[in-house]
Amino acid sequence: MRKTLTILATLLSLLQFSNIQAQSIIIDSLNRIIKQEESSNSKRIEALADLAKITARNNQRNHAMELAKDALKLSYYEDDPGYTGFVQATISYLYSQQDSLKHAYSIMDSALANAAQTNNVILKGRVLLQQGWLENLVDNRGKAYQYMLDALRLFEQKEEETWLFQSILYHHLASIQGYWNSPKQQLRYTKLCLETAYKSKDPDAVANAYLSMGSYYLYKSRKKRSQQQLDSAMYYYKAILALTQTNQNRIKSKSIEGIAALNIANLYFEFYPLSYKDSATHYINRALARAREYDQPQIVANSYGILSEYALKQNDYKKAEELLQRAMTEIIASPWGTNRTKSRISNALSRVAEKRGDHEKALEYYKQYMRYDRELFNQEKHSITQKLEVVYQSEKKELALSTAKQEAALNKKLNHLYLILITIGLIALFFVFRTYHFRLKNAKQKQLLLVGLKSEAELQASLKEEEAARLEVEQILLQERLDRLEKELLAGKLHVEEKNQLLSSLTEKLSGLKNTDPMYQQIKRLISKNIEVDKGYEEIKTELTEIRPEFIEGLQSKADQKLTRLDQKYCFYILMRLTNKEIAAKLNVDPKSIRMARYRIKQKLQLTKDQNLDEFIHSLGTKEE
Repeated sequence: MRKTLTILATLLSLLQFSNIQAQSIIIDSLNRIIKQEESSNSKRIEALADLAKITARNNQRNHAMELAKDALKLSYYEDDPGYTGFVQATISYLYSQQDSLKHAYSIMDSALANAAQTNNVILKGRVLLQQGWLENLVDNRGKAYQYMLDALRLFEQKEEETWLFQSILYHHLASIQGYWNSPKQQLRYTKLCLETAYKSKDPDAVANAYLSMGSYYLYKSRKKRSQQQLDSAMYYYKAILALTQTNQNRIKSKSIEGIAALNIANLYFEFYPLSYKDSATHYINRALARAREYDQPQIVANSYGILSEYALKQNDYKKAEELLQRAMTEIIASPWGTNRTKSRISNALSRVAEKRGDHEKALEYYKQYMRYDRELFNQEKHSITQKLEVVYQSEKKELALSTAKQEAALNKKLNHLYLILITIGLIALFFVFRTYHFRLKNAKQKQLLLVGLKSEAELQASLKEEEAARLEVEQILLQERLDRLEKELLAGKLHVEEKNQLLSSLTEKLSGLKNTDPMYQQIKRLISKNIEVDKGYEEIKTELTEIRPEFIEGLQSKADQKLTRLDQKYCFYILMRLTNKEIAAKLNVDPKSIRMARYRIKQKLQLTKDQNLDEFIHSLGTKEE
């Protein structure tokens, strides 16, 4: 709400300066847009800017600047910086009309900066168009051409809305091609100017296009003296007059009618015989009427110039001088009269006076010409100085911009290089880290493997030790079992022998009994049965020597093979740790016999008195195990 009130307050202040006499529908419509409350802020900005340009063309330059500055104030309320850039470009145009190129370029830099920030292609294109026009003004046509092409590319994105601006662009491009002496391109752009002007339906654009077409064919007429080219030029100039006549209130540029009429008069003067003077005079009068109405002193001077030339052709020097004097009077009275025009009129007056033979007046006019020419020189020197300064500053900025771009490009390349180096460094670090990681992992795996191998070796050793211990224990148990079995077998063998001896003695005693005695038969059967059992047992058991052959061999070796079977039996009983009484009982003999047998065995074994037979036999039995 506060923003709206501020905008309306600004409008009320600027409307105090809008006392322009509405001489056309365009000016009236622009004023309506500015005054209407329902008009958007952006529409008011565009209306004020356009009105400022029209006002400047009507030679109200101070008021035009006030309108543009009010438009600039309104543009600050817009979020889009493109509007500010557009108004700044308009102000740049107004400064250029006041011969203040330095200010024009300064504010145009700001306009370009703001235009670069907008997405509105129309606003951006209009700023670039104005920049191109400004460059063309200082004869920097190469840059002007480039800016206008850039603007054209933007306008082509919104063709339906930009036919008018495209027509203006093609008009300027055609003039640049004409300056570059490229007639084909000039004609191409001139035709495009006319084509887009028709599409825009804007009478100013169409009139401007007609002027471009007429100027092109006038140029061709002067080159080839072709009647067809001359007729074409005449056609387009007259088309301008017809257009302005039917659209009097819609034409913004009031000078174009006077220019067209003046060009037609010039065609009659330059290409037609003297008999066409009346036709030329008709169009000169029309040009003078429009020039005086809209204060166009250049058209006034040229119109009187053509009339003066006609008088000279008729050798009417007095009338020629009179016409030139009238031109000088109007030029001096006009605030827009230039020293260039005054200088040209003075020079023409000097030539007329010289032809008339009035050398004193010719000298006076020539001195007047020299004074205006000197003032013109000073003005042009100032203008050229401005242009050179502007061009210098522009080139300086471009050089600085180019240097900045080069530095930016170099920095970008360096940044890319640094980025590449950093990337390479990171990749190298990654691979170094990965290599280190793999090596560390490998070392850990090797360490774990070694630990595992060591643990496995220790386990194997432990298992081997346990196996060896188990085997040793099993061997001990087996040996104990074997010893037990040997002892049992030995005892069984000895028992069998004792039993067999007993049976043998029973058999001998039975021989004294009668065969018919029942007891005899019964005892015999028992003896036979025991003998069969003993045979079975003998088949299973081996002899004592077969049970422990190493023990027997050890004894025989010690006794030089002198031990009898009974001696060996005694030794086995001793190995079984039986006492003398137990042995005597086993053999059914007297214990003294056992002592005698021990003594006899000790001698056969060649043992000393101090050596114990039992210990020797036990030790021999243990060694053999």
